Amino acid sequence: MDYSALITLAQKLIQQPSVSSNHHSCHEIIANYLEKLNFNVELMRFDNTLNLWAFHGCKKQQKCTTLLFIGHTDVVDPGDLQCWDYPPFSGLVHNNILHGRGAIDMKGALAAMLVAAANFIDQHPNYQGRVAFLITSDEEGSGINGTTKVVESLIARDEHIDYCIVGEPSSQNQLGDVIKNGRRGSLIGQLTVHGSQGHVAYPQFSKNPIHLIIPALSDLLNTTWDRERSILFPPTSIQITNIYSNNNNNNVTPHAVILNFNVRFNDKCSIDNIKRYINEIFTRHTLPYNIDWKLSAEPYFSNPGQLTNVVVNAIKYYQKFEPRLETTGGTSDGRFIAKMGTEVIELGARNHMIHKVNEYIDLIDLKLLSSIYKKIIEDLILVQ
Repeated sequence: MDYSALITLAQKLIQQPSVSSNHHSCHEIIANYLEKLNFNVELMRFDNTLNLWAFHGCKKQQKCTTLLFIGHTDVVDPGDLQCWDYPPFSGLVHNNILHGRGAIDMKGALAAMLVAAANFIDQHPNYQGRVAFLITSDEEGSGINGTTKVVESLIARDEHIDYCIVGEPSSQNQLGDVIKNGRRGSLIGQLTVHGSQGHVAYPQFSKNPIHLIIPALSDLLNTTWDRERSILFPPTSIQITNIYSNNNNNNVTPHAVILNFNVRFNDKCSIDNIKRYINEIFTRHTLPYNIDWKLSAEPYFSNPGQLTNVVVNAIKYYQKFEPRLETTGGTSDGRFIAKMGTEVIELGARNHMIHKVNEYIDLIDLKLLSSIYKKIIEDLILVQ
């Protein structure tokens, strides 16, 4: 395995300030890398989002096993640059640690996938099968013009994908200790409770919506969402993400309070039921309110099959332990590929530093991840 090329590629990607959904030069770097390996590379732009679809090996009309790697080049904003020990887009290596925004989520995994494929092709130039990549620049943002649009195009072309590895940071304490084959859905709500503005010294002449909402919030946070336990997913849960009133005057009560929340729901709790439960709570408390809803993702689950077995064995080969199969965490683009009837597994770096200041990846983990990816390719493609 060419680990020097791996580190160099990871650094080049991290050095691009590709805050979602600006790919900066990441897609060009990746396209050039794959073209040198004789991949068929197609850049697919939808509105302001650039995506990359590439494949190597047998043509679509030939019957062969296709393994797809999915990733994204966009990262979240680094925030206050003064809080970083090293510049977030430096890609600096110090004491065998690669520093920078995206090192874990997920430019490190992207580099690991690409180098794994390069080494596999170099060692097995006449393999029978197909290795493919789908890389977006809008996973951390709205996601509406990213992987989902590429998948729609692939379905229209009658593309067939047998297996898919998503490089999201799935591991917890050790690389490979957790792999994922599904995620809960995500429903976002913005609740507005209406009151009447007034002077704080005369509360009898106003209705403070902040005071009105407090008893209802207690009921909301203590709601049992699942009427039946899910065997596939964690329980449905709600998190309040913001409460504000747009009132900057300390002697005036606001006319309205706005509450943002997110519900992560499983297969035993429908969207309609979530909306009904929440409406019942605020109706019961006789609050004048309205809610704007946005569905970010439906739950998805990929039944374990050949890919799962190969991934488990590859991790056992290098790590000498068996990974846990989970459906925890946030949403991922694996849900779009699952619609194609593809077996999907998420396997990536440890997730302890995702979206944090001073994000980094240990070079030992980066090298190990690339080696595991290469073994997965070999065990799926060469053993047919």
